[in-house]
Amino acid sequence: MSEYNQRKRQRATTPEFQRRVSAASLSAIVNPDPDTFIPSPTFHAPAMELARPQSPMRLETNLFGARPAEDIVRVVADFMYTHMKDRKNIEIEGKLGRLVDRRTGQRLSLPVVSEAALADDKNTRFESNMTQQQHAKFNQLLNQRVDETRRAEFRGARVEYRHTREIDHFYRINGTRVRVTRNKETGEVLQVITKSKIADLNIYSPRTKLDIRITINEERPLEMPDTEANKPILERHKDRLSYRQDIWSVDLTQVVSPEHEVGPANPYATGPPKTAPAVTTHELELEVAQPEVWLTERAKVAANQPNNFHEMTHIFLGNLKALVKRAM
Repeated sequence: MSEYNQRKRQRATTPEFQRRVSAASLSAIVNPDPDTFIPSPTFHAPAMELARPQSPMRLETNLFGARPAEDIVRVVADFMYTHMKDRKNIEIEGKLGRLVDRRTGQRLSLPVVSEAALADDKNTRFESNMTQQQHAKFNQLLNQRVDETRRAEFRGARVEYRHTREIDHFYRINGTRVRVTRNKETGEVLQVITKSKIADLNIYSPRTKLDIRITINEERPLEMPDTEANKPILERHKDRLSYRQDIWSVDLTQVVSPEHEVGPANPYATGPPKTAPAVTTHELELEVAQPEVWLTERAKVAANQPNNFHEMTHIFLGNLKALVKRAM
């Protein structure tokens, strides 16, 4: 054995080296170094070395011996860290849809050839919708994945399937928009909340049919409103297929919003009130079913403790990218 290879083997058996490349499910995580200043709250320079199989050509990672992080993962992790904070009743989800240029009404077109997070999206809107054919294809793919993970030879977390039918009624109570969700078949009240948007991050994906929006919301539980004294301002019927693995839930939902009146009643107006036509949309969302797990990892980052915050971001974004690449 050459002297060079002997040194590499000795280095690989040192406790420090083993600590730095302890493998997680996707990559090796190195935790923050308080003595190193990096303008990102979730990434530090030494953290970029990932566990990897040895190259048959014995090639080094690069001149500096550390693999750089993907910029898109770093951007998403920083977005999560900044806006999650230590909030309670938080909702974190990624949506598939289309980024549309408000000025043209067409899908956004940027001079880039790979995915990009948008810093300025004031002239852009996100349509959380897809074609019925795309929806059906995702349903087929996800059902297939359920079957695959149930096989005896499969090693890993199973994908669990659930089908629900719900109705949302929205009320305006003292200036607050209140959502009441019921089981469509039994009428049981499942949830009463008001939702507040915290932040969005749009990701343009020019090589696929759909784009991505990551959203952080706060869902505050409320008391049941007086539904006899207050008329709902909107109604939504949701037929949802949920596919859950670990702490992630992929929700395929057909949403039907019946025709409804829009705007406040005008006592001086003549003729019938203005109405919005019935609308049917087909949506796909990846929701963090247990956000408290991610919040715990964020708190460890803030305390400069060993954590899996980057790895969770990597898995979350990886799931979204795997889904969007399968859009027809």
